[in-house]
Amino acid sequence: MRWCIGLWIACLWACNPINGVKISGNLLHYKGNKLYFEVCGQDTTIAVALDSTGAFEADLPLVKAGYVRLANGKAAFPLFLQPGKSVRLKMDVKSVLEGDYESVEFLEGSNPETRMMVDYYQKQWFPSTQEMFVLPPSDFKQLMDSIVRFNDRIISAFVKKNTCDPEFVQLFRIQVKVPLAASYFYYPMYHSLLNREDKSDIPADFNIFDRMLPKNDIDVYRDVYRYKIYEVSYWNNLLGEKLANLMSEPGQFVNAYIDELNNLGLHEQIRDDIGNNFVMQYCNELPEEAVSILKNRYKEIVVNPKYLKEIEHVFQNVLP
Repeated sequence: MRWCIGLWIACLWACNPINGVKISGNLLHYKGNKLYFEVCGQDTTIAVALDSTGAFEADLPLVKAGYVRLANGKAAFPLFLQPGKSVRLKMDVKSVLEGDYESVEFLEGSNPETRMMVDYYQKQWFPSTQEMFVLPPSDFKQLMDSIVRFNDRIISAFVKKNTCDPEFVQLFRIQVKVPLAASYFYYPMYHSLLNREDKSDIPADFNIFDRMLPKNDIDVYRDVYRYKIYEVSYWNNLLGEKLANLMSEPGQFVNAYIDELNNLGLHEQIRDDIGNNFVMQYCNELPEEAVSILKNRYKEIVVNPKYLKEIEHVFQNVLP
């Protein structure tokens, strides 16, 4: 009899995973026949089939509460999902694509964290490319600072009236700054194209996000959607500027890059992602001598088995 009870309990666990989130609903004006859930912190994207009416149902294997991005075509909607909970919603893809996040209707599973994100995206200030990059450096810096303060107030006003998970709120405050922070990487190029006559000097502490956004924080790196892309770009940009005078000497550049990356003292996962990005970017662009140096040394900056396998495959096609 005991083994029967044990089998029955095992079946319950299998059919009702304690860490899962059951999510279902209907989409209107959807594109294709798939809906995607991007699970932040797990580097997981789950594709779910839509039936002919736009209905869907899925069990997402969440291990902890956090951000999940629901996407169909170019439309995306933010969700805060909690293990053991169920969510049912109706979403007009066309309305969300046009910025009407409040049009999404929750039949079950609404929570203040999701409503906070919806409220933010409904009210945020995000400037156009022309509006940002045509400005001289000092005005660009001032604009970014004004946008950050305006957007932060939207979140503060919501959480003042609604009880939200404070850790998630803090992570979300970081997340919404990432697209703005990334604009600093592109500013020199786009500004030179849009305002060729401007020869203004770059002011001190130009990149306001150097002090606003954490660096080498593995929890933020793992738990904030898109932060990986930002931080990889940040360190690559930093090293690129420092080693710019070596670009004419590819072999020296490769050696110096690997040494400098290791000297940063970054968390292994962060260093791995940066190192992998560097190898995959340059192994097809460098002359053969520099590629050979890279092949001999890349394991000093990459240890992730998945990355190593991909890199080794690339080198097989690059070097004779």
